[in-house]
Amino acid sequence: FIVDKQWITDPGNKLTRPDGNGHFNSVIGIGDSLIFQLPGFTNAKNVVLSGNFNGWNTGELFMDKAKNGWKLDYVLPAGNYEYKFIVDGTWKVDPANPFTVGSGDHQNSFLAVKANATFTLDHYPDAAKVILTGSFNDWSMDDYRMIKKNGKWIFPIYLNPGKYTYKFIVDDKWIVDPDNDLWENNDYGSRNSILWIEP
Repeated sequence: FIVDKQWITDPGNKLTRPDGNGHFNSVIGIGDSLIFQLPGFTNAKNVVLSGNFNGWNTGELFMDKAKNGWKLDYVLPAGNYEYKFIVDGTWKVDPANPFTVGSGDHQNSFLAVKANATFTLDHYPDAAKVILTGSFNDWSMDDYRMIKKNGKWIFPIYLNPGKYTYKFIVDDKWIVDPDNDLWENNDYGSRNSILWIEP
């Protein structure tokens, strides 16, 4: 609140968080809490959760030390998110989450909250790398790395209702979804698979 030009937190709400600029803000979380956990690093002085859900703020979401690591309850609505942990100044992907986007120093952990679509590729068990790309991520060739589970490549995602076009990139080769009969021609003389998400 701003009382006669003086900024104050809510005296009726004990839950506050630093804003990364030396001040604190009152916090209200509406929805289901997620528990972010980082095992180990018990000798670390502080661990921070940072992601696209908070503008990659490095001084806001300080995690609590737990018995075997660090944890933080945080409320996020349905959607797709990227995040990392900052352990005493060092950025780390989530070792317990196999889903990532990007590569090298720009690799982030990926989380789909209330995922409503799981892309599956069942015909390339020996592939070294499979990327999911489409209209939902501007046809990025480096995001949405699928993981292999029980011989199939999978990637869960949250999508708003509507029509989406997509392909898989299997070891640098672009292919349509062999198990999806819905497709359309594209501007490059090939085809794109189609997915409809109902309201």
